[in-house]
Amino acid sequence: MPDSVSPAPQASSMPASPPGSAGSRLQAVWPRTTLSSLLLRPFVVPFVLLGVVGVSVIAGVERNAQATRQVTEAQGRLLLINSLLRDISDLETGQRGYVITGQADFLKPYLDGLIAFNEHAAQLRARPATPLQLNNLNRAAGQLARWRRTAGDPQIRARRTSLEQAARLVSTGRRQLDDVRATLTTMREREDARLTAAVQSSAQTLRTVRQITVAGLLLTLLLLLFAALRMARTVARHLSQLTAGAQEISAGQYDRRLPHSGVQEIDELGEQFQEMARAVREREQALADSAQALQASNEQLAHSNRELEQFAYVASHDLQEPLRTIGSYTELLARRYQGQLDARADQYIAFTIEATRRMKTLIQDLLAFSRVRQGQRTFTAVDTEVLVREVLEHLDEQVRESGAQVQVAPGLPQVQGNLDLLRHAFHNLIGNALKFRSPDRTLQVAVSATREEDRERWVFHVQDNGIGIEEQYFDRIFGVFQRLHGVGEYSGSGIGLAVTRSAVEQHGGELWLGSRPGQGSTFHFSVPDHGAIPRPHPLQETVEP
Repeated sequence: MPDSVSPAPQASSMPASPPGSAGSRLQAVWPRTTLSSLLLRPFVVPFVLLGVVGVSVIAGVERNAQATRQVTEAQGRLLLINSLLRDISDLETGQRGYVITGQADFLKPYLDGLIAFNEHAAQLRARPATPLQLNNLNRAAGQLARWRRTAGDPQIRARRTSLEQAARLVSTGRRQLDDVRATLTTMREREDARLTAAVQSSAQTLRTVRQITVAGLLLTLLLLLFAALRMARTVARHLSQLTAGAQEISAGQYDRRLPHSGVQEIDELGEQFQEMARAVREREQALADSAQALQASNEQLAHSNRELEQFAYVASHDLQEPLRTIGSYTELLARRYQGQLDARADQYIAFTIEATRRMKTLIQDLLAFSRVRQGQRTFTAVDTEVLVREVLEHLDEQVRESGAQVQVAPGLPQVQGNLDLLRHAFHNLIGNALKFRSPDRTLQVAVSATREEDRERWVFHVQDNGIGIEEQYFDRIFGVFQRLHGVGEYSGSGIGLAVTRSAVEQHGGELWLGSRPGQGSTFHFSVPDHGAIPRPHPLQETVEP
């Protein structure tokens, strides 16, 4: 096994060309790689090296295991060879003890040694190291058998009859046993050599595996770090180029061409950016065209509105003089010729006077509507409590005719607004409450105000218990000339609520209502709060007829 494994050279990626160069123009025809390939490709060599290290470690472990088995087997054979040498010593001791003493007890170690020798020899034959070792074992067994035939057993038999005869055979037997010991000693030396070689091989394998593991892991770690840094730089460079191009596109450079990175997903993202830029440019152009057309339409509409308002003002103003003349002469006819003509003529004169009054009311309402919508208004501090009192004084005759009870909540606030516009609002709302009363009960009208802290505004309420309005007509009644009743039922031109809504909207507020038929209505309108503090009022004012 080699001490180290050299890493395979890592494939280098082609350097990116700067935008606008020839290389950048050729990127469009280069084969593009996927982002996953770009991210995984730098890790191929480190992973291959890591695999080589793993295979080397596995091979080293297997080799070390083999050397360990060899050591175990050699140790087992050494134990058996040492047992054989011990058996030779035991049987020799027993045989000589019997020859010297003649006591039969010494024959037992002799016989036991022979039996143990045969058993240990059989075990050693079952796991020989080499054929030469087996031959030496068979040779030692043959030498022992020859000793028994020529010296061991004859000495025992001779000792039973004559000690002198047995003593003559001792020297011959000793040489034969020395030959057996020499053979076994040779076998032991060879097993020792095998054991030493196996231990050295195991140690060398462990050192080699350790070196390969440490070197391979260090090299793999360095390659992984290098690959990660290189990959991060590559991706960061492509993304920074894409980000810079996107920023230029967001700044309005919609014709900016994003550089090709060679990475499929990043290039697709860049193409989406460019497609988005193209769509934004088209939409901006469409919006610009629409804005230009809308501005022209607004200018035309404003011009038309000014002309209409001027026409309404001039027409209504100029119509008053001939209408006043018609009314005056008609009333003069009625006073001078009342009863002198027939009843039909008196009826015609009455119809003319009534139509003249309705025409006068309509013209005055048109003038009010035109004045409300004209030009910029000056906003000052308006005391709404004083304003409501003035409106009630102006409506005093209607209050007395209707028999209404009007309650004004104490502490109506001071607001920043236009006095004339707010006067129109209160006048029309209170006037409508007085007009659309129920004949079945005494009219109750309440004027109050609440502050909405979350929206920073004052909301004024004009509540009555009149005839009420069905919900389906809530939006309709705020239109110009919108009436829910015939001319003979209730007076008016149908402009008052339109004037009120225009006055409230010019303050930046809202006008809405809640109502139930037969139970009454509550009109609400809001005025933004510009820091005016409501004045406390100790008493509640009630206006009686």
